[in-house]
Amino acid sequence: MDRKKTLLLFLSLIIHSSISFSQDTTTSTSNMFNLSLEDLMNVSVVSSTKTKQYIMKTSSRVIVINEHTIQERGYHDLMDLLRSLPFFQIQSEYGHWTKGGIVNFKGHRSGDSGNNKLLVMVDGIRLNDDAGEGLYMGLNSIPLNSVKQVEIVYGPNSTIYGRDAFAGLVNIISKTEEHANAGYSFGTYGTTKIFGSISHVFDKDIRGSINFNSYQSMEQDADRHSDAYKLRTTFPRHPYTEKFYRASDNKYVGIKFLYKDFNVSYNVFNIRGSETYGSNPNLYVTEYSTAIALKNQVFSVGYDRIYSPLFDISASYYYKKYEFDPQTANLYTQDLNRKLNDPLYAYGGRKYYYFRTISNKYSLNNNAKILEGLQNISGIDFYDMRGIPVVSEGKGGKPITTREQRSKYEHNIKNFGFYSEFSYEFNPALRISLGARGDIYSLHDNTVMPRFAINYNSNYNFFRFVLSRGFISPSVTQSYFESITNFSWIKKNENLLSEKNLSLQFDWNYLSPDFRADLELFYNKLDDAIVESVTTGDSTWVTIGNNQYYVPILMSKNNSKGNRYGFQISGEKNISDYFSLNIHYSLLLGEDEMLGETIPINKNLTSNHVVNLGFSFNYNILSLYSEIQWKSGNSIKSNHTEGKYSELLDKEGYLNFDPVFLTNINLRINNLLMGLVFNVRIKNVFNVKYYGQTINAQWGSPVILQDLRRIDAGLEYEI
Repeated sequence: MDRKKTLLLFLSLIIHSSISFSQDTTTSTSNMFNLSLEDLMNVSVVSSTKTKQYIMKTSSRVIVINEHTIQERGYHDLMDLLRSLPFFQIQSEYGHWTKGGIVNFKGHRSGDSGNNKLLVMVDGIRLNDDAGEGLYMGLNSIPLNSVKQVEIVYGPNSTIYGRDAFAGLVNIISKTEEHANAGYSFGTYGTTKIFGSISHVFDKDIRGSINFNSYQSMEQDADRHSDAYKLRTTFPRHPYTEKFYRASDNKYVGIKFLYKDFNVSYNVFNIRGSETYGSNPNLYVTEYSTAIALKNQVFSVGYDRIYSPLFDISASYYYKKYEFDPQTANLYTQDLNRKLNDPLYAYGGRKYYYFRTISNKYSLNNNAKILEGLQNISGIDFYDMRGIPVVSEGKGGKPITTREQRSKYEHNIKNFGFYSEFSYEFNPALRISLGARGDIYSLHDNTVMPRFAINYNSNYNFFRFVLSRGFISPSVTQSYFESITNFSWIKKNENLLSEKNLSLQFDWNYLSPDFRADLELFYNKLDDAIVESVTTGDSTWVTIGNNQYYVPILMSKNNSKGNRYGFQISGEKNISDYFSLNIHYSLLLGEDEMLGETIPINKNLTSNHVVNLGFSFNYNILSLYSEIQWKSGNSIKSNHTEGKYSELLDKEGYLNFDPVFLTNINLRINNLLMGLVFNVRIKNVFNVKYYGQTINAQWGSPVILQDLRRIDAGLEYEI
C-alpha cells in the first residue's frame, strides 16, 4: 500500500473512532471537559477588537491556548506552540536573520523581509518591526512562561490593527494575578533555559510584575556535534568558530506596573545569533556566516477606564527601538585567509549589516454600548517611524556607526489610521458586525480595509462567516534598498503598492458535554504581492573600483497575485478519566501567478497536507503528552542549474523535499515537593533527518537540515 493510501486509511480510522472535535477555546486535554458549556461559550478574548469579548461573539475566528495547555504540551517558546496549530507550517532557520524560524501561515510565506505576514504582540504591544520588515527576533526568543493565554486570530485583522495583520495575529497575554515561579532546563546542543517571574498585588490599586527569560544554545558550534550534523552547513575554521557560531543567546526582561487605570511597561529583548548558508562546499561556493546582535526595546504607557456605557476609553503610547549592533558582520569563507590587520574588519568579515527603526505610536479607542444590542468599537492610531533598511557596507567596509552614515539611509514614515466596527445582536442567537479601517501613509498608497461578520448559534451549534481584507504596506528595505555589485544592480522602487488579501472564511463549532467539533473553510485572493529583487529586463554598466561590469537591473515589484484556499478539521475527546485524544487535519491549496508563470503553493515550500495527532495521559502527579505530526512533501525552484548543485535538482529545476513524520513527547511530574515540577521534553524522538530551504531560495541557497532530536530536562517551581 502506498503512502497516500496508508495516510487516508489512518485518517479515516482516527476520525471515525474519535469524531469529537474541539472548539475555538483550546483549553487543555485534561481540564477541557470539566468546564460547563456556559463556561466554554464565555471564554473572554481581547485580540479581535482590542476590547474584551466572549469568544463566540467575535467578528473573527480566535483560538485560545491557555497556561495549562502550554505546560502540559511542553511549549517552551512561541515557535513550539505555533507548530502544533492548524495551518501553521514553521521551518527552522537556525538564527537566520535572528528569526529562528520562518512562519508559513495559510500558505502565506514571507519573502526576504522575513515574518511580515503575521502580527505578533505581547499584551497588545506589537513586536513586529514598524518598518514592515517583519519579526526581527527569533521565535525562540519569545518565552511562554508566566502566560495566562495565547490568542491566535485566524484571517486578516487589518481592519483593527492595520499593516502586518495581513494573514492573522498572535497576542500573548501575561498573567496579572499574584504569583511567583522559576525554572531551569538543560538539553541537547548545550541548550539552557532559565526563567523566572513574580507578580505582586500591593493593594487594590497597585500591582507590579517582573518577568525574565534566558535561552542559550551552542547547536552551531562545529566542534560539538556529529559529522551528520556538521554537514548541514559549512563551518569556518578556528578562530572563527568561537566568533560566529552561537546559534542563540537570547535574553528577555519584562517589567510592568499598574496603578488604578494606568499601566506602564518596559520590554527588552537582547538577541545574539548567527546566520549560515551552505551545506557542502562542493555544491555551493559562497558559504558565509553572519554574527548578528539585535536589541529590541519597547516602552509603553496605557490608560483604560469605563466612564459610562458610552465611554469605555483606552489610550496608549509606545516608544520602540530596534537596532542591529553596528559591529554585526558578514563573513565569507573565501575571506578566511585574510590577515586581520584591522580589527574593524570583524575577523575577516566581508560586509557589515545594519538596520534600525525608532517609532512613536499613539492610540485611542472607545467601546460604546449605544442601544440595547448595538455596540460600537472605534479608534485612531498615529505613528511616526524613522527606519533604516537592511543595508551593508560591502567588501571589507567599516561598520555603519556615525550619524552621517545613518542619516544617509534613514527614511521617515508617518501613518494615520481610523477604524470603527458596529455590531448588532438581534437576539441571543444572531449577531452581525460591520466595520472598516482607513490608513493614510506619508510614503505609500492609502488603504481601506473592511470586515463583515455574521455569528449564529442554535443549540450546540455555533457558526461564523467573515468577509475581510488585509494589507501590508511595502517595507523600508523593499522600497529603498539599493545595492551595486559585479553581478547585479538592485535599484530602489519608491512606487510600490501595498499587498492586499481578500478573505472569505467560514467556521462551525459543535459543543456538547460529550464531544466538540470544529471545522474551518477559507478562501484568500492575493493582489499586488511584492517580489523582491526581480529582473526588470534591462542591463547597464556599473563601476566598482577600477573595473566595469555589465549587470542586470533588479528591483522589487508588485508583479505577483494568487489565491489560497483549504479547510481544517480538528477535535478532542476524553477517552476515559485518564486518556484524551486530539487531532487536526489541514488541507492547503492555491497558486501564485508571477511573470506569466503559475506556481502551485506546494512548489513554493508549502505542504498541501498536515496531520497532528496528540495523546494525553494524566494520572495523579504524572502527565504525559505525545504528539505525532505528518507533513506532505513540497518543493522550490532553484536558479542554480549548473555545477555540482544541479545534482540536487529534478529535470524541471526543482529541489524536492520528502514528506515528514515526526514524534514529540513531553513528560511532567507535578507537585513533587511544595510546587516543584520535573519536566522532560523530547522533540523528533526518532531523530528523523529532514530538510528545508532558506527564505531567499531564489538565491540558490542549499538545503538545510532541520531539527534533529532534542532532549531537554528541567525543574520548575511555582509559589
